[in-house]
Amino acid sequence: MYRLPIPIAGALISALLVQQSALAEITQPDNEFIIEAYGGSSTRGAMAVRENGKLHAIYIKDNEIALINNWLADKYGSGIRVVNKGASSAQAMDLLNPKYFYKKNKSWREEMQTSPAKIILLNFATNDARHYHFRDIEQNYQVSPEKYTQVMTQLITIAREEGKQVILQEPHPICGRAEKWNVAPYVTKLDALAKAEAVPLAHQYQRILQMPAWQSLMSPDCIHPSEQLYRIKAEETFAVLVKQFNRELAAAGDKTRQHTEQVAKR
Repeated sequence: MYRLPIPIAGALISALLVQQSALAEITQPDNEFIIEAYGGSSTRGAMAVRENGKLHAIYIKDNEIALINNWLADKYGSGIRVVNKGASSAQAMDLLNPKYFYKKNKSWREEMQTSPAKIILLNFATNDARHYHFRDIEQNYQVSPEKYTQVMTQLITIAREEGKQVILQEPHPICGRAEKWNVAPYVTKLDALAKAEAVPLAHQYQRILQMPAWQSLMSPDCIHPSEQLYRIKAEETFAVLVKQFNRELAAAGDKTRQHTEQVAKR
């Protein structure tokens, strides 16, 4: 087997190490503008499909958060990233304490202290309403609309105290048998909270309800969105992000481009 002379091999290794170091420097989290999205299964990207007469859930690639990620990259460059931290079936209480579907998390305070995110997206209400309707969870975790206001206020307050900006997202409407969960009072409370705390709000509930035959935009379980509705929801959330944080996002994109160019010249 032919072996490279030691000086040449050493030079190649050194060059490779420099290249790897430069690549790592480009992709370091410190050079990214991070947005974290928390919520239930619709944040994670669940959709119901019917196969052989039976419904089951899948997670789709082009969910709301993935689409927003793509659009932010197209508009501002690769320096902005939305991290999907959705947990199926989670309600807001799970995130605050943490328990159940966010049981692997630290407390919300600790999560926010260590999070690299600049912006936090919060999308809770559907599972809160579901558990409250069925009373199928321990009493302290049965969240009435009034208690939902208290929990969401704590999530917002703690995130802000730890230097994060917050965007609230209304849930989409649900249909069929799930209508009895009665999500509407939670939306009313969320809208009032957004106004009282001056938090940007992505309007989804009434906006979708007003669309002709909106139920046709749902997947077959009448709980989760179809791919088309995920896109409709993503358009609204993306518009709120751009309207509220265009300056910060543009600056982050410029910073990443400049950094990448500087590293490439070395």
